[in-house]
Amino acid sequence: MSQITINPHYPPVDKRKINEVMEISSRGFLSRTASNVLLDAAGINRSTQIIANTEEQAHMAAISVGWPIAMKAVMDGDKQAVGAIAINVADIGTLKVEFTRIKKVANVTQVSIEPMLSGSELFIKASRQYEGLHTIRCGVVATKKVIAEESTPITPELANKMVSGFDNSINKVIFAEVIRRVSALLSVAPYIISIEISPLISNKRTVTALNARISIDSRD
Repeated sequence: MSQITINPHYPPVDKRKINEVMEISSRGFLSRTASNVLLDAAGINRSTQIIANTEEQAHMAAISVGWPIAMKAVMDGDKQAVGAIAINVADIGTLKVEFTRIKKVANVTQVSIEPMLSGSELFIKASRQYEGLHTIRCGVVATKKVIAEESTPITPELANKMVSGFDNSINKVIFAEVIRRVSALLSVAPYIISIEISPLISNKRTVTALNARISIDSRD
């Protein structure tokens, strides 16, 4: 991957891959796949996701990622709102029941199999204020409380300030890095209208994104 540093404030990101996604995408919310490509290009760690079309594939995926697992409908809408999520699935019997249920309630053909991660649930949200400038907010999912808010570009000093209000159960160094990578992504792709990465699971060792919703404007 060609890593490119945008300016001294930002960690390296894959500018070519980001631009490729933006060029082929239409105005509105990006697909789950396109959003994941942008996270990868920005160097934002995300959870392993194995897509299963059948119960047998789901079982093999569960063995691969390790029990217990989380199961989610492969869809672009709000999975939780329609009950298309199952967590702490620890055996093949429960997997089969949940696989059938999720496909039915969400009217989908594919289910994502993911490892269960433990830690604090955080969020990062960004919204475009005017051309070339975004506001980035971060907080705690459980309380929906915004802990910090700053405008781009996010320097290392600003990122450290933003995470200072979180408790010490999370890895503040890595969380600050993720915030800076979101800022770098926005710098490369100013046509992004909004980003919501939620939840991010953080513990002492790492910060992992589980889901992202990204909307873009037209490039005209």
